[in-house]
Amino acid sequence: MDERLVILASSLRPDVYFNIIGHNARQGTTQFVIAAVGDLPGGNPENQATALQHGLTQFVQSLMDSTYLKHSAPTAIYKEPLARPDEMKAFFEEIVWGRLQFTYLSVQEKELTQFLRDQRAAGAAFDVTACRNSVLAGAVAWLVSRGGSPIHTFEINTAQVFGEADLLPYLGADQYTYRDLSKSPLIRGATRRINAGTIHRRRFWLISAAVAASVGLLAFMMPVDLSTPILAAAATFATIMSGVGLVVRSPDNS
Repeated sequence: MDERLVILASSLRPDVYFNIIGHNARQGTTQFVIAAVGDLPGGNPENQATALQHGLTQFVQSLMDSTYLKHSAPTAIYKEPLARPDEMKAFFEEIVWGRLQFTYLSVQEKELTQFLRDQRAAGAAFDVTACRNSVLAGAVAWLVSRGGSPIHTFEINTAQVFGEADLLPYLGADQYTYRDLSKSPLIRGATRRINAGTIHRRRFWLISAAVAASVGLLAFMMPVDLSTPILAAAATFATIMSGVGLVVRSPDNS
């Protein structure tokens, strides 16, 4: 179970977010950060997060009232009664939506790296189901380059009707997959290659300190005529390590 899920959002359509949140809430996740990345189609560029929050809140309230908000066009929305209200009611009895914690943010693409860094440091998992390709590629590449993080996507395995039947309460366990992309062979291989060529700064300096202490102890215990070349070698080692330390790669801080 992930304590916090960050949903990278590139759409104002609420259906997909309802499914993502519903699935994760069933697994015990209670904290959701919904980040509107870039300019969402049909939204106000200055108020993306508010538009997303309003749309999802209105959509969920409608479902609680046994109606479905159907999008017949980018700006045309109308209500229709739920065909199977009992299953939706049972879902909201299982998942008390009001107990979930939501944070809505607007993130410009130039701010995405810092946003990902902050959320990864907080131990968050990520969802890229509703992410446009440019954001998806950049986010996955950055997370892999930093040693990997859970990166999820919600996939419906049946033919979609883009309506009520696509919602989580009506999907059987074999009708959808919540996939962790970070566990795919391709991304796992890339993460392993990144990790193999990476030395974290903390580990780097611990190794350096241990070697320096060992050399110092050896020089102290050896006769003077042997300790001098040892100390000279240690000085050379320290100079080299200091230079390497300036450029050593640290996924956690870069």
